[in-house]
Amino acid sequence: MKFFLDSCDLNEIKEISDYGFIDGVTTDPSSIAHEVCKGSTTEQVIGSIIKAVNGEVHIQVVAQDYDTIMSQALKIHSLGMNVIVKIPATLVGLKAMLKLNDKKVKCSASSVYNSVQAIMAAQNYAEYVSIRTGAIESNGRDGMELAYIASETFKNSKFDSKVLVTNISNPEHIVRAGMMGVGAISVPYNLIKMLGSHINTEKDIVEYMQGWNRIPESSRTFFNS
Repeated sequence: MKFFLDSCDLNEIKEISDYGFIDGVTTDPSSIAHEVCKGSTTEQVIGSIIKAVNGEVHIQVVAQDYDTIMSQALKIHSLGMNVIVKIPATLVGLKAMLKLNDKKVKCSASSVYNSVQAIMAAQNYAEYVSIRTGAIESNGRDGMELAYIASETFKNSKFDSKVLVTNISNPEHIVRAGMMGVGAISVPYNLIKMLGSHINTEKDIVEYMQGWNRIPESSRTFFNS
């Protein structure tokens, strides 16, 4: 299972990348706009992210009509072989995914909210099918159940598409995604930071150091050299 950071903040990306467990970064137009409003251009924000990431970078088109989606998708694709083009799973978006597949452009179907959308995206060769679990659950449904149904359907139908669990809002989503064997998850910075520690881990460290500090300074030769 691939593990993506969901962020456009270059400081967050560099910090989490240094820990070594992420396979790339997912972005969306809103998060890119947030960074642009700090004083950069769109080109600078996107270019800096691609340069900083040793892995996939997912960037979404900002058009609704077919011709403009195709034009934007090809421009995004030209930024690098590690760039995945995100396209909302509308009928027009699905048409674009099919045509882009002919051009060897890898796409991620974004904003998928039901099983039929997921199946149609996989049928049109989407590399990833993005299930917005948190948003689905805010509407009173189980977002992870949809991710499971999509994942099992892809396996049974021999689709090559990978389920990408996004909009993760709690640790349970990560655990369930791993148990399902989905293709990838995308986790926000704040949740990663929260999960990077545990109260009992901290207690263990305190106890270990208390024990270690009982050794006279002159006897701690192993770590003093």
